[in-house]
Amino acid sequence: MAGLAIGPGGNTIYAASANGGVFLSTNGAGIWKPTDEIDLDPNSPASASLICGAIAIDPMIPNRLFVGTGEGATYSYFLKRITGALPAYRGIGILRTDDGGSKWVVEPSSPDLSGQAFFALAISPTDRECVVGATTAGLYRRVAKPGGEFEWVRVEEGVFSSVVVASAAGGVTRFYCARWPQDSDAPTAPAVLWSEDGESWKSAGEGFPPANVGRISLGLRAGNPDQLYALVARSGGLLHGLYRLDAIDGSWQPVAGLPKVLPSAQGNYDLAIAVDPEKENIVYLGGSYEESGGASIWRCSIQKSGTGYSAFPSALVGQHAHSDVHVLIHSPNNPNELWCGCDGGVFLNRDPRGGGKFAAQNIGLACLCCNFFAQHPTDPSIIITGLQDNGTALKDGSIWRHVQDGDGGYCVINWADPNQVLVFMNGGIYRSITGGKTHQGWTKSGNWGWKTMTQPIVGVPSDIDSASAADANLVAVGVGNAVTISTDFGASWPNEPSFKVPKEAGDVFALAFASRTRLFVGTTNGQVFRADNSATGWTAPPCEGGAGGRLGIAGVITDIVVDWADRNLESIYVAFGSIKSATAAGTAASSRVWWFDGKNWHARSGTPPNNLLNVEHNALAFDRQLNHLYAGADIGVWHSADGGQSWALFQNGLPDAPVFDLQIHPTQRLLRAATHGRGMYEIPI
Repeated sequence: MAGLAIGPGGNTIYAASANGGVFLSTNGAGIWKPTDEIDLDPNSPASASLICGAIAIDPMIPNRLFVGTGEGATYSYFLKRITGALPAYRGIGILRTDDGGSKWVVEPSSPDLSGQAFFALAISPTDRECVVGATTAGLYRRVAKPGGEFEWVRVEEGVFSSVVVASAAGGVTRFYCARWPQDSDAPTAPAVLWSEDGESWKSAGEGFPPANVGRISLGLRAGNPDQLYALVARSGGLLHGLYRLDAIDGSWQPVAGLPKVLPSAQGNYDLAIAVDPEKENIVYLGGSYEESGGASIWRCSIQKSGTGYSAFPSALVGQHAHSDVHVLIHSPNNPNELWCGCDGGVFLNRDPRGGGKFAAQNIGLACLCCNFFAQHPTDPSIIITGLQDNGTALKDGSIWRHVQDGDGGYCVINWADPNQVLVFMNGGIYRSITGGKTHQGWTKSGNWGWKTMTQPIVGVPSDIDSASAADANLVAVGVGNAVTISTDFGASWPNEPSFKVPKEAGDVFALAFASRTRLFVGTTNGQVFRADNSATGWTAPPCEGGAGGRLGIAGVITDIVVDWADRNLESIYVAFGSIKSATAAGTAASSRVWWFDGKNWHARSGTPPNNLLNVEHNALAFDRQLNHLYAGADIGVWHSADGGQSWALFQNGLPDAPVFDLQIHPTQRLLRAATHGRGMYEIPI
């Protein structure tokens, strides 16, 4: 959860999810509903309209709010996204709604904020049209234009990770913002600045830490613009410290004796602070996982100590909340309601000053980030899916249950014995022989190392010709440039890889069995291999037969499906996520789906107006009954009845969240989609 905005009285609440858009509750988070009218196509790579980084509510009119799209918290991971880090996405700029989310508009910005991300938004308490945004492209202010329109204009260059505002009763209004020094266009520029109008900015205080400063999160009490806190991470993500400024022309003072807010190096992702709305000396700090009690949320009483301050006493108040804390906020003027937005959704502590614990407030908040899933071969009510930051979930009937922890990924169900299940978690493979129905029923299956964020694990399809029960025991895992195959469904693994692809091909990222003796492999550098098993073992030459040569696209191959219309099992379709360049003659960098006929490569993204969008495509599914093809993209699901030569949007109520996995149930004619931000969907075909 990237941001929370709470209206007067605490009943109207908006939750800006990182990948699933904005949700609204009108009964104090008793139940949520999505505001799905955000249907605006991006015009830059790795961007989507439902990716949120910040939200701010008009203090006078709770139906009016601003949303900064693009998730700022994943800024430091963006260059490693998908393969080496979690799937970070950028946005489409700044959105505004005047009716509680029924209709959204994109407000113009200069320079354009499309393809950028937001950390925070702040609305002046005395001028509802004065809004400031902290973004990856600089500090922006909303400016009136002739004719009554508004435009967002950059007022400071660099990367800004925080902006807050406070107004004294009958007195001054003051904004504060924090620059991310290590990534600034001007490394010597001040890290923390202040302004009374959001346009002209000056350095705030003296003596701010000059070195090894990473992300900064600012906190202050809404009614006191003179006292400011800065929670600072080191450039590597560990805790740098908490600092306090008591006057804009004063000196920053360190706060000693801090608790373990960042026990691991995740401060560039998890960093939050809130100041008690009545007492400036009570602050709440949020970071990453604390083993002794759940989420790392601490209440600190700030006391004067010598020339500085100390955080004594401190108390852990994050029990029962999910780890990875991104936002802490009180209900307006209510010190007894502290809200937390984290990777587990929304949580509320009704007695943060005392012994209160957090409780989940997630009914209707359907914004889980599904990566991949597996289906029971005959019972369509049984599904298991790997979730980003939320482990693995199993659906058995109508109820989803949490059955594994960590960062979930690929899942495989043995179609001859569905009690055998394999799942990916944090670089490891875990095996269950009881259907994966409980936390306790898993054993670790091999030691693999964590080379890519979600390493592929696949089995032989249940509906291949002459399939036998023994085939269901074949599973392959790709780690780095190696592929290892188990013949007993992960109960044991060979000591050495079954085969390797050249290191220059990149890491294995997609796998697809065509038969018990044929496996196709796709890599992060856009190379495809066909591995065949014979009496001498597995060999994996590249798919470059005939005059066609190699595919010649430098990019991530996200999925492979076998073209089952080819009885020789030599033909495949591949999908591309990010594309860096197209090097081979005749290739088109804009083509995201390709067909290999066993000898040559053919672009299969269609031709205008019946073409795929030039966005990342993450998943493919082949309908064996009709020889139809489906593609899942960062925007929607697409259908082709002619092998990818033409495409039509197949949305049918699906939100604009990235689709990471597509599968057709083998017996029930259901097309299922795992979305990265809005859970799972299905539709009869």
